[in-house]
Amino acid sequence: MKNNILLTLLLLMSTMINAQEKFTQIPILTGETALKIVQVAAEQAQKDGLYVTITIVDRSGQTLAVSRHHNAGVHTIRASYKKAYTACSQKRETAEIAKEIKEGNIPEDIRFLDENVLMMDGGIPIFNNGIIVGGIGVGGAHGNEDVRIAKAGLKILSK
Repeated sequence: MKNNILLTLLLLMSTMINAQEKFTQIPILTGETALKIVQVAAEQAQKDGLYVTITIVDRSGQTLAVSRHHNAGVHTIRASYKKAYTACSQKRETAEIAKEIKEGNIPEDIRFLDENVLMMDGGIPIFNNGIIVGGIGVGGAHGNEDVRIAKAGLKILSK
C-alpha cells in the first residue's frame, strides 16, 4: 500500500514537472507600468512646453495607456499609436526604420505592411531582458523632440 502511494506521488510530481516545461514564462508590460511611463513622459513634455500625445502599446499592439495634452493636435492621437505599434512590431525605433528606407536598406513597400505602420521619428520599442513587451509613441512635436520625450518616459524602467 505504501509503495503504491509513493509511486503515485512520484508519477504525479513527474507529470507536474513535465507540464511546467510546456509553459514558457515571458515578461509583460503591465497597465500600471505603462501609466508610469506615460506620466513621466508627459511631465517632460509639459516642462518643455510641448503639446503631444503619448501612447503605450503592449506586445500585441493593444493600447495600454494614452496621455494627450489638451492643446495637442487631433492627428497626434493616431500618430502616436502608429509610432508605438510600428516600433513594437518591428522591434526597433521608427527613426531607424525611416533612415534605413531613405538609405535603400529597407524596401519602401514596408509602409504597406499594415495600416498601422508609420515610419516617423518618435516610436521606440520597449524590451524587458531582451524580449519585446511593447512600444511607446509620441506625436505632436518635431521628430527628435518626440524621441526625447519617449526616452524620458522609458527612464523609469531602469530605476
